[in-house]
Amino acid sequence: MNKVKLNDIAEIQTGLSYRRYLQEDGQEFSVIVQRSIQKDGILKDFEKVSLTPENIKPHHFTKPGDVLMKMPYPYDVVCVSQPGLVVSDRIAIIRLNRHHDPSFIAHLLTNAHVKKQLYELSSTERIPHASLRQIKEIELVLPDSETQKKYGKLLDTINEKLYEDQKVVEYDRNLKEGILNRLWGEF
Repeated sequence: MNKVKLNDIAEIQTGLSYRRYLQEDGQEFSVIVQRSIQKDGILKDFEKVSLTPENIKPHHFTKPGDVLMKMPYPYDVVCVSQPGLVVSDRIAIIRLNRHHDPSFIAHLLTNAHVKKQLYELSSTERIPHASLRQIKEIELVLPDSETQKKYGKLLDTINEKLYEDQKVVEYDRNLKEGILNRLWGEF
């Protein structure tokens, strides 16, 4: 196990302040905004906007294996598989060097030890917010590359199960509500 700073194993940048480049007759892009990054590594609910493409730098577009982290609390993290999405501001784009597993690092960044570091480093505002400099200073304890891949796959499987379990719970809640609403309709 090695103890490293995130900045030592990755290139870390911030997303685009896309509101500056909105243009009605521009090219349409799917933009990852803060609500797009959800708990347990779920990425959905993109914002569709028309932007001036020449103002978007190449690093603002996602690449498979990018790790994205919300900079405001609760610092949700996701590993990206879809290329070509635009990453908005207040999201850190973490591009790991090829010796590290993006899925494992994404899971590791959601760990309580990392959240505690961010909490201690972040501002004392009402809603804590980590700066890019603070994210670069996060200390991680890393196993070798092969072990990272194994843990990454295992943790992805657990997340998939959690997601499916949440869908079943939501279905059951809706079923219960439907039954009760139907009873009200009989009176």
